[in-house]
Amino acid sequence: MKKISTATGSIAYAKYQLRRSILESALENDYLETDHKEALDYFRGCAFCGNTNTSRMDHLVPVISLGDFIRANVVPACQVCDDSKGQKDYQEWMRNSTSPKSLQNRKFSNQYIKQRIKMIEKWSGGYIPKTEKQLFGQHYDIYINILNKMDALCNEARVLVDKVKSQGKRQVERTDGVVADKIRLYAIEHYINPARKKNEKAISIRSGDIHTGMGLHQNHANVCQALRGEKFQQQANVKLLSESGPNAGGNTYFRYRL
Repeated sequence: MKKISTATGSIAYAKYQLRRSILESALENDYLETDHKEALDYFRGCAFCGNTNTSRMDHLVPVISLGDFIRANVVPACQVCDDSKGQKDYQEWMRNSTSPKSLQNRKFSNQYIKQRIKMIEKWSGGYIPKTEKQLFGQHYDIYINILNKMDALCNEARVLVDKVKSQGKRQVERTDGVVADKIRLYAIEHYINPARKKNEKAISIRSGDIHTGMGLHQNHANVCQALRGEKFQQQANVKLLSESGPNAGGNTYFRYRL
């Protein structure tokens, strides 16, 4: 089964979020209600597709690319366009994106897309964002120092996470090892030794019987692994003659020569 991962749980996202928060706080924030009303009147809906359900206000130049929250850089957008575009360059996304919710896949014509791009260009009036050096000016070195400290913290965090994961893996291995030892001893005491006392030449052991007898829970894989292993054969002084059934189930049978 495929694992589900979360971007917000990643160390890389923490670094991204810090930088974005700094930029968002330092950039211009001068978008007014009157600007939004005029934008809605001008675009007659979403700036990208024309949908009249405009629940978003989207940066043409994203915050992470130093886009200010001002009239020239903000347009009304529907949720579909805003989510699909994300942090991409709006013109590149409008013209070339083939993502599931792109304008191309929603069957907007090239002519319509060109028309919407011209409207956006007229609205933005040639807006060009500042560079980081222009934005932070004499404080640019402080900004870079903060990002470098965040890099160092992220590296420390990765080392910590690796240690925790390694520790957890060792604990699982130790636990599995203890369980396997108990399985081998149980099989010897309850199956191998009694069969030898009866002078039997061979014996079959069903993994599910061991599992039930020991009161284990969802541990068939460990039982099967222990019973087929060289360590058990040496410890019990037996030879595995055959194995039948599923690889790690309750109806796996192991036949040994005593």
